[in-house]
Amino acid sequence: MPTSHDQRRSRRVRALKPTRIRLKGSHFQVTDISNSGIGIILEDGGPPFAVGERLADIPIPLESGTVNVQGIVSHISVTTAGRTCGIHFIFRGAEYDAVIRFIQERTLNPAAEASP
Repeated sequence: MPTSHDQRRSRRVRALKPTRIRLKGSHFQVTDISNSGIGIILEDGGPPFAVGERLADIPIPLESGTVNVQGIVSHISVTTAGRTCGIHFIFRGAEYDAVIRFIQERTLNPAAEASP
């Protein structure tokens, strides 16, 4: 069971190569990703996000092309990285496999992330 400070059921990967995704017409730095969601840094002056907001197209950039995933904003928090937004993925089909490939492609040290 997840600890109280990390309610996710899927393990977060934070050791990522510099990665930005485009949402609402702006680019956002990815702070972490798991099999079930993604965290981004919100910048001052950027588009607003609201808890419970549905996002129709979250682009997951892969070496083989971009796959769009749906999601819902699960939290907005203040962390040492700044204001962060957690987005829970809503899978409709093969997008789950694309997220797994994205994690593999963007992880700095895949061997370290694979060990418990």
